[in-house]
Amino acid sequence: MVAVVAAVTVALVPGQATAATAAPATPAAEGFAAPLSLSAHRLGTAGQAQLDAITAHLPSDWQDRLAAFRAKLDVEQTSTERVADAIDPSQYECGPTAFRNYIDDLLAPVPPDTLFVLALLGVLDYATYDALFFGTPRNTADYGLPAGYKGPITKAFTNAQRFWDVNLFDVKSLAMQSDMLADHARVTRIIGVLFGVSEAEAAEVATEVQALLNSTPGLDGGANPIFTLNAFAFSAEGETDPIFEGIPDKMVFGEGLTEAMDVLGLGTTGAQAVVGHEMAHHVQYEQNLFDSPLTGPEATRRTELMADTFGTYQVAHKRGLGFNAVQLHRAEQAFYEVGDCSFDSPGHHGTPNQRLRAAVFGRQLAAKATAPFPVQPSLVLAEKFEKKLPNLVRPDAKNRPAA
Repeated sequence: MVAVVAAVTVALVPGQATAATAAPATPAAEGFAAPLSLSAHRLGTAGQAQLDAITAHLPSDWQDRLAAFRAKLDVEQTSTERVADAIDPSQYECGPTAFRNYIDDLLAPVPPDTLFVLALLGVLDYATYDALFFGTPRNTADYGLPAGYKGPITKAFTNAQRFWDVNLFDVKSLAMQSDMLADHARVTRIIGVLFGVSEAEAAEVATEVQALLNSTPGLDGGANPIFTLNAFAFSAEGETDPIFEGIPDKMVFGEGLTEAMDVLGLGTTGAQAVVGHEMAHHVQYEQNLFDSPLTGPEATRRTELMADTFGTYQVAHKRGLGFNAVQLHRAEQAFYEVGDCSFDSPGHHGTPNQRLRAAVFGRQLAAKATAPFPVQPSLVLAEKFEKKLPNLVRPDAKNRPAA
């Protein structure tokens, strides 16, 4: 199973949607935040000129090539239409959180046309793909964690490896850094992978992409945290495509997400909760816990809420990180903040309330352990989660229409 997660939910032009041009795609959701969700948008003259300047150096079938690459990663196409089995939003209380407002602030200076062009070309995911295909823990210059977060994240990571009843010692921990897009060689390398072009052609495209990043207010040459505002778990076990050959299991933490934790006042405690969530995905990989009768948004929501429960169970448990009451509040707040209202997206992770309930459930399960504080087997926890899931996702909207 392959799992990749890129950016968090972003509305390009809230309230100003028009007919879409080509529908961009985003990676499947096996991570902390929901995948990119794009409003319908029609490029203006300036945006079309930006797109033409870059794609002039790409083959005419560049969109098909990018789609084929993403298909290898089990990437689902983002559509402006609701999926057939979308969750009814009228049944749920959902609204923007402080995290979503933070994203809006990051993107406020960026013209919608430019953001749409970057999404069409996959640029919002370049740092993710770079860490996925080329990142190694030994290369701390390009894939090292920020100094203030390295110790706490490493502690949570190694604790998770010992905590669970499956082998997680083959998982590698690294970061994706915000300066990746300023490195012409690394941007060139990723473009070559995505579009299957020569190094010379990829270098020309990289030059144009970097020119756009450098000339756009708010993007800071690619240093805007939006490009690394996530964490993800990856496993290529069972894959036979040569593109995955030699890539180990990974837990990748975005530098942009550490900045968000600081802004939200959640700090390293929130970051450790995120690590718990990501390592829970690796438990799911090992125990084949992704399969269920559910489909579409409900299937992804189940997977993500289970990871919230498992992750909080680990950080709350005496044999885990043993968080105190203050730390647990911050951990639960971290899960609440990244809830989303993308009910019709295949990558829907759960509303803020649902993610909070899942985290609280994990904390409650950990609190039931008494000396010598045994850790429940992961499959036992999964069974308890499945029984609790209907309660976690129960309709909670006030004055909601009758089902």
